[in-house]
Amino acid sequence: MTRHARAVVRFLIALSFAAVCWTGAQPVAAEEPATAITADRLQYFAETGKYVASGSVQMKKNGTVMTCDEMTYDEKTTDVVASGNVRYDDAEVSIQAAKAELRMDNKTGKLYDSIVFFRKDHTYLKGKEIEKRGEFEYYTPEASFTTCDAPVPAWCFRGKEVHTVLRESFAARDVTFRIKDLPVFYAPYLKTSLEADRQTGFLLPVAGYSKTNGVELTLPFYWNIAENRDVTVVLDAFSKRGLGAGLEYRFIEPSGVQGNLWAYHIRDTELNRDFIEVKGIYEARKANDIGGYLNINYVNQQDFYQQFSLRREIRVQRFLESTGEAIKPLPDGRLYLLSQYWVDLKNATGDAPQRLPELGYVLNYISLGGLKVAAQMSASNIWRENGLSAERFDIYPRVLYSFGSDVVVSQAAAVRGTAYSYYRTHGTDDNTFRSAFEYDVNAHTRLYKRYGSFTHVIEPFLGFHYVSSSKNDLPVFDSAEAFGKTSVVELGLLNRGISSGSELFLARLTQALDTNGGNRPFLPLHLEAVVRTPVAIGLEATYDYYSGNIETLTADVGFRVFKTELAVGQRFNRKDNIMIYTGAASFSPNDYLRLTSQIWYDAKGQGLRDLTVNLKYQKQCWGIRVEAVKRPGDFTMRVFFDIVGLNSKMSVKESPADARTYF
Repeated sequence: MTRHARAVVRFLIALSFAAVCWTGAQPVAAEEPATAITADRLQYFAETGKYVASGSVQMKKNGTVMTCDEMTYDEKTTDVVASGNVRYDDAEVSIQAAKAELRMDNKTGKLYDSIVFFRKDHTYLKGKEIEKRGEFEYYTPEASFTTCDAPVPAWCFRGKEVHTVLRESFAARDVTFRIKDLPVFYAPYLKTSLEADRQTGFLLPVAGYSKTNGVELTLPFYWNIAENRDVTVVLDAFSKRGLGAGLEYRFIEPSGVQGNLWAYHIRDTELNRDFIEVKGIYEARKANDIGGYLNINYVNQQDFYQQFSLRREIRVQRFLESTGEAIKPLPDGRLYLLSQYWVDLKNATGDAPQRLPELGYVLNYISLGGLKVAAQMSASNIWRENGLSAERFDIYPRVLYSFGSDVVVSQAAAVRGTAYSYYRTHGTDDNTFRSAFEYDVNAHTRLYKRYGSFTHVIEPFLGFHYVSSSKNDLPVFDSAEAFGKTSVVELGLLNRGISSGSELFLARLTQALDTNGGNRPFLPLHLEAVVRTPVAIGLEATYDYYSGNIETLTADVGFRVFKTELAVGQRFNRKDNIMIYTGAASFSPNDYLRLTSQIWYDAKGQGLRDLTVNLKYQKQCWGIRVEAVKRPGDFTMRVFFDIVGLNSKMSVKESPADARTYF
């Protein structure tokens, strides 16, 4: 072996078999994993069982590859001392160090001036002296921790007594959070999850400022109770309105039963009022046994969402519905017991009808000869806090019959009987019975012609809807009372364009004639139109012959220009004096930046009602989102941080009133 020539030596440690002679028996020793070493210079000392290597050293053992400038290896203990550009790689980690003292059989030891990269978690641990306590466990008196690839990371945690367990957690004391090595936050203790699965710990806070709330800070804590249960506790601090606290509990059982409960309270120091919100859902639906669900929506103050929600669709809702239902499936239908409670968010009159409770039976359509038969039957207690209430029994059987091929004719006939026993009438109880007969007939056909890959389809239809009722002036509780005298003929035409199996456009024009309408029989002309490509267009409008006006109009247009997606819309209702314009835009100049915005403008005097702008910047290991919301009487700005790799699987509620986290 020459001094300057590269020598390659491969050694197989621990011979494959050791023979032991015992009354003819020959036990066989297990074969140990092979160790392969290559180096420029290599020496073996038989008396100590040690190898000394230098110059481009490489060792392979137990699925591990280690390279360095110099190495000493003890074949008896599997101890390795490596120095000079040390690199260690296995399936879990990649390590760079100035020096390493390791025991290869259990992968323990010490690392000096090293960086440990956890492959699956994509995280880095950097320290002067790191103790490798096992294949997955590391401890160091002082180190930094990050998920960023850059030599100077965009962010890192630096702390003392750092304990890291691969795919589990990172914990440290005297921790500073640093941006470009500049400390911006201090914590006496920090523990965070390094796994995709849920783990107890604090989630990232949300900071903001609001004209009405002042400085805002939301701090969430996540508690992983069990594999199928968890809790999120949220603390909100508003400099102008005090402290709010919320709790969300979630669970799911192997049987499929699942639930979610959210409760929130804030003592508003500005208004000197207590606000409470409770929302929840419980589902135990079963195919062949008694099941059911419970959906709770409650606020103690009608203006709760106007005060605290940034989402327009929540602020403008009129009612909150709470429903509980027990269901017994049957071979061709179901039995149910229902309770339904409404909270009126606009009026405090107590006039909202509550079904407390309703017992019912539903028969799904079944074949009976050439007919199909269905039925509904219910007994309801409809209660109002103030005003007329009633006990109602309703039965509604139906028969369906269809015939024809080129022209399909469908007929449906039904009878309906409804009995009322009124109470809370401030007088003598009143009993009323309504009987009704219903008949529907519809005829339609389909005509089409192909032009290469394009197909044009025309579907004309004619229908007649008739209801005779013994009473039409019943007090209204729900849709059952709207089942009154009707005689309407409807004529329509549907146009569709199809290319290569995809619908390009659709247009439906419908004209209805009310035979009970006297000298104004024509109902508004109804138009629906949809265009799929190249520009997405949706249109729905009604036109009144007698006034010569468009009565309602809903229009939406969406298209893409370069890297910008745009959508505009209009909502018009002449009777209710509504004229709303909506708009949305999304712009992404690159993979890192995304700008989105939404606007809602009332053209009937109130002007700009809502404007939301979101700017999101996402890099390899971190992200930030800035949200600005303009709503009536308020302007709010919030900042959301995303530290990739740390609890990134769990989201923080953006608003206490906007909590919606169902399974």
